[in-house]
Amino acid sequence: MECSKISDFIMKYIDGDISEVELKMLNRHMLYCEDCRREFQILTEMSKCISELPEVEAPASLEAKVMARIKQQRTQSSMLSMLMGAAGLFVFAYYMAIFAILPFFRELGTFQMMLSYGNYFLKLIGGYITKIIVYLPITIENLLILRNILIRDYMNVMLLIAGGVMLLNLELIKFINLQQE
Repeated sequence: MECSKISDFIMKYIDGDISEVELKMLNRHMLYCEDCRREFQILTEMSKCISELPEVEAPASLEAKVMARIKQQRTQSSMLSMLMGAAGLFVFAYYMAIFAILPFFRELGTFQMMLSYGNYFLKLIGGYITKIIVYLPITIENLLILRNILIRDYMNVMLLIAGGVMLLNLELIKFINLQQE
């Protein structure tokens, strides 16, 4: 049998996960293979020494520190991946425009027309973005004011209803007291 397979059996023996058949094969192989027998002795002695060591408690903050570090590295790597992807997409678009699209438009004589359409659409989109940037905070502010007015009015109505119910209860108590007298 190959020594690499016996190394697997040795690890299974140390882990306590070896079957009887594998144990017999391991013992049989070690009878005539000095290298595997030496490896078996070294690993079993190491395992015995490690098991005799006292268990050490990890600091309470270790898990939080490790998880924070993992999260930080994931964030950094995802940001780097996004930047690399965006840069790659930009480079691809640039070379497509330079080597594929522009020569085609120049040959057709529509290059100037495409530039004017592109300029028109850029201005149109820029106008919409400007309107959104200018009017969005005003709209949000107006919505917040409206929400505050509605909440105030709702509270006033609820207080009025609660006051009316309390007056009705007082009158009902007076009426019951008068009937009992």
